[in-house]
Amino acid sequence: IMIIEFDNEELEDFILLGKATSRPYLRWLSNRELRMGIEDAVRILSVVDNCSQLMNYRRLAYEHLRYDRKGQSSIRLGYKTKFRLIFEELENGIKINVLEISEHYGDK
Repeated sequence: IMIIEFDNEELEDFILLGKATSRPYLRWLSNRELRMGIEDAVRILSVVDNCSQLMNYRRLAYEHLRYDRKGQSSIRLGYKTKFRLIFEELENGIKINVLEISEHYGDK
């Protein structure tokens, strides 16, 4: 089972508790599809043994990032969404450090 750590306390509150005190989290609180995508992603992350098993969940579109995000990975938050969860894989995929939620594709 993977251990999920957070780089940012407000991000942790938003993801795990559905609470927010500042942007962009306040704006995203009312996004039902995003909230459901986060819940689904956290549920999956909590049951897999390592990040390579994320490939079995096609809807997550798990990928290793490149260029300025080299060393980071991401998963899609919801099936038809532009939001992705950005994280670092630590200790052979057993522990991940959640860095941010990104509007990966902008406003397309």
